[in-house]
Amino acid sequence: MTQRHLFILLTLIGLGAAPRVASAVPPTPPQAPTNVKDEPSTPQSARLTSRAASAEMARDPQAALKLAERAIAADPRDPWGYYDKGAALSRIGKVDDALLAFANAEQRYSLSDQWGRSVAIYGRAHVLGEARRCDEAKREFTRYASLIHEKDPKSADLALRYARDCKSPVDVPFRASN
Repeated sequence: MTQRHLFILLTLIGLGAAPRVASAVPPTPPQAPTNVKDEPSTPQSARLTSRAASAEMARDPQAALKLAERAIAADPRDPWGYYDKGAALSRIGKVDDALLAFANAEQRYSLSDQWGRSVAIYGRAHVLGEARRCDEAKREFTRYASLIHEKDPKSADLALRYARDCKSPVDVPFRASN
């Protein structure tokens, strides 16, 4: 193979244009994120929090809430039960209870678990923004942004935009319906 052919082949491979050759080695399975720290958990609470998250994604907040409460009873130290409870309570409109659950989750994440703490803070910010409690939402979005800015500046900037865009009911112009 000439140098020119080798250069073209390497260029095509680098661009993804070369045909793929079947490999005897199976593809690498997906890896768990490395920024998530293991928190205290029992197998039972881990199963229940996973089921609560699935119920939340299936838009069944009542089931998610029951599962989250069972997870908390199984292991009160596991922050994910409180996080799932906050998400479910938020979905059913229990704002203050959701805020308390997210605060309880944040307290249970270790200080070294920046990602866990950040999702709990973001949960609070989101609930407050949805409730149009914008002064409080802005504080929480700012806390979230300052916590993650170094590792994820795009998400930090987006959170600050959400903070700026939040409109309290008194900030929204009244429109009379005809």
